Amino acid sequence: MRLVRVILCVWVFQLLLFSSVSARETVSGEKKSPFFFGFSHRFRFVTWDNPIHLDRNHGSGSTFTRHRTSFSVSYQPADTFSVFFKVTNEFRLYIAPKNRPFNLNELFVDNLSIKSIRPGRLPVELSLGRQNIMLGEGFVVMDGHPLDGSRSIYFNAARLDLFLQENRKLILFCSYQPETDTLLPVLNSRSQTLIEQPEEGIGLYYTEHLGRSVNEAYLIRKNIRATAARPAASRIDTAGGRMTVPVTEGFSLTGEAAYQWGTMDRENRSAFGGIVHLDYETGERLPAPGRVTVGGFYLSGDNPSTGGHEGWDPLFSRWPKWSESYILTLMPEYDGRVAYWSNISSVYGELVFSITEAVDLSLTFHRLMAPQLPSTLSTFASGSGRTRGNLLVAILNFQMMKGLTGHIRWETFAPGDYYDPGADGFHWLRVELMYRF
Repeated sequence: MRLVRVILCVWVFQLLLFSSVSARETVSGEKKSPFFFGFSHRFRFVTWDNPIHLDRNHGSGSTFTRHRTSFSVSYQPADTFSVFFKVTNEFRLYIAPKNRPFNLNELFVDNLSIKSIRPGRLPVELSLGRQNIMLGEGFVVMDGHPLDGSRSIYFNAARLDLFLQENRKLILFCSYQPETDTLLPVLNSRSQTLIEQPEEGIGLYYTEHLGRSVNEAYLIRKNIRATAARPAASRIDTAGGRMTVPVTEGFSLTGEAAYQWGTMDRENRSAFGGIVHLDYETGERLPAPGRVTVGGFYLSGDNPSTGGHEGWDPLFSRWPKWSESYILTLMPEYDGRVAYWSNISSVYGELVFSITEAVDLSLTFHRLMAPQLPSTLSTFASGSGRTRGNLLVAILNFQMMKGLTGHIRWETFAPGDYYDPGADGFHWLRVELMYRF
């Protein structure tokens, strides 16, 4: 209880401090403060039946609430220098199963970075420390540690943005992620596992804007260290490119492809992944959709008849890019690794309806396939075909007032012949409210 009181006092103090600073700036008209304060709270209700085992009799359903609170402060005494600090806590209350004990969980440093912007008028921007990094649409770089879910997505990294010309930029970055957060203090530590094995990353990411077109190219290396529990080390080198081009009025085409090589334990790697989608902004309101998307993605699978490893490694993109529920279904295939997008492809269509200025509805249907047949060693994926199944995702987004948003997300999956003939489908539901200022 003492810990709870301390945390509450800190939160209240920050709220009061934020309020006093805001009032001083707006009422007195004094010089703008170099401090900027932020707050967010996210509430989620989540329930599912059997997305992990595809077996209604397994008893792996779950219902719980998630409560994530973040406070941040940014200090920018000059246009060329800033410091950003954010602390976050997220805890869960389990409704089912009932034997899950409650704990407040950790209060941890979500972001802590310093940024130097065009020092000495040089065309560079340098950011050092714990920071969020998303490149492109997150196909290869998005989340530095997937095992704590959406609690945080930071990288412990150094990032240098080199502005070559007004429309061209080269990003250089390197990162390191230990299995647990041993780099910065954690209050009420629960030794939260962040990644199965320590990972290091280094990469180059080039972006250029040519009119309304965007071209990107990258070269990234990820090293995975061996541990006592997982003695296989890996090296993944990834070279790829991404392009977004306007096709005609309202239409845009996006494509991204990458090739991987390196090693997996003693095997050589050779893998391929890619995405493509055509988006049409109709500008219409109900009953017509405001946006129509058709697309697909392909992530190669391992061919057991070769002496190498052909399975795509999701690099730093183990996040729910295409589905919040199916990332759980992938776990039994990949030794418990959540969101390990590999040996999977999809052809999908999406409709987005603008119901009001503050409400929209998206409907997405995926026909999920597998480039390779199920492994003969897998008792989970033990079917005779390459059809993973049909996935439907429906999301209702809404804004209730300034700073307060939410959504209702429902997903359902019908398994195909990639799985055992007796595999059951599943349902997954989430309700979210998010307040931030």
